[in-house]
Amino acid sequence: MKRYWNLHVGFLSMLAFAAFMVFPAGRIWSQENNAPVKVEENGMVAQSASSIERAFEDILSRTGKNFHYDKLSATDIYLFLAGIILTLFIARMFRWVLEKYISRLASKTETKMDDLVFEAIGRPISLVIFSIGLYCSCSLLFPFMSEKLIMFSWKTCTAIAAVAVAWAAFRLVSVVDYLVGNFANRSDNNLDHLVVPAISRTLKFIVILFSILFIGKNIFNFDVTTLLAGAGVAGLAIAFAAQDTIANVFGSIMVIIDQPFKAGELIKVDDITGRIELIGFRSTKLRTLKGHLVVIPNKNMANATIENISKRPSIKHEMNLTLVYDTSAEDMEKAIRILKEVFDKHENMNSEFPPKIFFNSFNDWSLNIYVVTWYFSNDYFEFLGWVHRNNLEILRRFNKEGLKFAFPTNTTYLMTDPALKPEFMIKQ
Repeated sequence: MKRYWNLHVGFLSMLAFAAFMVFPAGRIWSQENNAPVKVEENGMVAQSASSIERAFEDILSRTGKNFHYDKLSATDIYLFLAGIILTLFIARMFRWVLEKYISRLASKTETKMDDLVFEAIGRPISLVIFSIGLYCSCSLLFPFMSEKLIMFSWKTCTAIAAVAVAWAAFRLVSVVDYLVGNFANRSDNNLDHLVVPAISRTLKFIVILFSILFIGKNIFNFDVTTLLAGAGVAGLAIAFAAQDTIANVFGSIMVIIDQPFKAGELIKVDDITGRIELIGFRSTKLRTLKGHLVVIPNKNMANATIENISKRPSIKHEMNLTLVYDTSAEDMEKAIRILKEVFDKHENMNSEFPPKIFFNSFNDWSLNIYVVTWYFSNDYFEFLGWVHRNNLEILRRFNKEGLKFAFPTNTTYLMTDPALKPEFMIKQ
């Protein structure tokens, strides 16, 4: 039914106009031939017939000033109906040629854009053809119409054509979606996929609003200023009633403009760390590392301090290796040499950020070696695998060289130990 909507609308219009014309014409012919229409007054049938006749007489009395029924002939009606039928046939044939042949040729090209263009403009062009044919058919009846009715016919057909053009523009937004989507898929730009539906909805809204204003102002001469003023008052009332929703929408706009994160990236918002699953116009959804889904309103996202973990160029790794106090200076140098051999020229290393290894402090219970490295990758689990392999290598080589790791300990000295002689000092 949807596929042939224009055919059905045209056919219903044709039937309505035919009924509108044939009945008074039949009355005229019957009066001229002295053959009045007789209806037997038989209960409900007679009452229905008289009601219909009164309705048509009321229509005749109202439209008699704008349409001269007494001058209308059967030939004029047949020509009008033939014009409508011919218009529907031409519009349907154009769509058939466009869908069967031209679209088939477009599907053989490498790009999909021409397919989307022909698919978008097929039905609207059929409606434009129908509006032109309808006006041409109505022009056959112009000798019987007043100037007011002729102007109304012109405005109606022009409005149908304008609606068809607006419909085509609305459907051509899919071409913009295709182009912007392909651009967003490229790796040489920062355009997020959230921008694609935002651009599409904005363009569709602009097309609908501009079409309504254009048809109302330029075709039917409506006072658009009053309409806009009323819409402004209504919009103000809606704005007060939906402050949070509007704040979320503007928050989503700020997220689109600033692009602090994209779908699939790992971020930290306040105390929540998770991967972006969906960026909507009202909220943003994060999947935490524990698997929980967290929904954050976009107005909060626009004002929050966001740490984008996925955008860090490298992962800084710090570690403290503690050796026992019995470690000699030679063993300490040996330990540092082993660490340099392990970390020098490690995988995913940037030559501008070499490893930093120092014997940096004497702790209460150990000698401390401080190691700082930078792993240039955003993959945290890949980084953990690298740390795992390094730790195993350090453990093996330290054990092989007899280097002992220290752990927090306390040493207790007993007063009975002969090596210790307690001293007493009296202060005056």
